[in-house]
Amino acid sequence: MKRIIYILLISLMTMLVPTSCNKRDINGDLDGMWQLTEWRDKDNNVKATKDDMIFYSFQLKMAKFLKQAESENFSMMNSMLEFTSGQIRIYEPAVYGGEGHDDMKQMSELAVFGVPEDGIFHVQLLTGSDMQLRTNSQDVLTFRKY
Repeated sequence: MKRIIYILLISLMTMLVPTSCNKRDINGDLDGMWQLTEWRDKDNNVKATKDDMIFYSFQLKMAKFLKQAESENFSMMNSMLEFTSGQIRIYEPAVYGGEGHDDMKQMSELAVFGVPEDGIFHVQLLTGSDMQLRTNSQDVLTFRKY
């Protein structure tokens, strides 16, 4: 009798485990954490390197941006994300305001992370380990998977 109960419990668990969480990666190779290795403007001037410690993180329909300063200060901001083949759109930037509320910010506040004011990136290269994005103003941002 105990054996039948164990078999039933194992069978039930086997059926429930695959359906317990449906929050899977939806953005393919884009999902995960990326470190900015180089940011060049349209005139090929370097605006930032990996030493500037700028990170992007993508998951589901959200993006997080982090910039670690030389001191212990850092900047962090979240936003909504729309990813289609060949294009990333960042919108609705916000920071956590406490007590379960977000404070909405202007798109211009994402400029320190390399995000253009229109929030549009064109994907030039995207693999499991490398990414290159181009803005409409022709800035090129190169990343490595972190």
